[in-house]
Amino acid sequence: MAWEWVIPLLLAVAASYGSTSMFIVRMRNFALDVPNNRSMHSVPVPRTGGWAFLLGCLVAVVAGPLDLSPLVLAAFVLLLGVSALDDLRDVPIHFRFSAHLLAVALLLFALPERLEWWLYPIFILAGAWVVNLYNFMDGMDGLAGSMTLVGFSSLGVICALNGDMELAWLCALVAVCASVFLVFNWPSAKIFLGDAGSTGIGLAVVAVSLFGWQRGAFELWMPVVIFAPFWLDATYTLLKRMVSGQRWWEPHREHFYQRYAIRAGVKKALVLQLGAMIFFSLLALAAAVFAKV
Repeated sequence: MAWEWVIPLLLAVAASYGSTSMFIVRMRNFALDVPNNRSMHSVPVPRTGGWAFLLGCLVAVVAGPLDLSPLVLAAFVLLLGVSALDDLRDVPIHFRFSAHLLAVALLLFALPERLEWWLYPIFILAGAWVVNLYNFMDGMDGLAGSMTLVGFSSLGVICALNGDMELAWLCALVAVCASVFLVFNWPSAKIFLGDAGSTGIGLAVVAVSLFGWQRGAFELWMPVVIFAPFWLDATYTLLKRMVSGQRWWEPHREHFYQRYAIRAGVKKALVLQLGAMIFFSLLALAAAVFAKV
């Protein structure tokens, strides 16, 4: 790979690692996640890991050869502004969800090809759900970071197999920053993603899925399969809570991974989830390789 692609990745590692260390050592009491009866942790932990994660991505994108659409940049700026504010103080759910819908809509209008009109409301709602489910599933040490590393690494390999090296590099960037974050988030975590990190990664899943599909890098079902461990758990839990009349938007400990972690421990639950992530990713990779034969 040419140095114009490698150097930005190295800068991303340096920026992510350095800023994460700063948040842990020098700004530990800033944006603390104080445990409550729904938490999986027992001591206050800063939720600024996502800020460092996204800073690493930003540095690489600015230094790299990619030319991102202004609408794509606007989508992420909008979402990250609202989510970062939510990390500092509670933002009403209707305001947050409106920002999620608008951010996904901006991505859809940035696509190189127009969609059929009836697909827009479907994709806007589906995309907003992906943003939210990543936030819902970010509730255990190492979980969201692992899904990001495994998921984007798999999508990156599939993009490379099909000749889309720009998207492959973008996936590699997200995976690299996820690796840095996991150094600090592996049980017992020293830092959390927070809303800015979890929703930002969720929107990145939506963006790469849509652009990869339209650019012919992969079929749309492939990211659906790769990220199945997240959306299956989150969707089942949401529907169960809605049917039972619970306040589904509030934090809870009813996801499968949470219930298993309470019973067997966080590390065992994380190993089980990692196995599921690798299994579904291998299915998608095998399909991509088979399609090339």
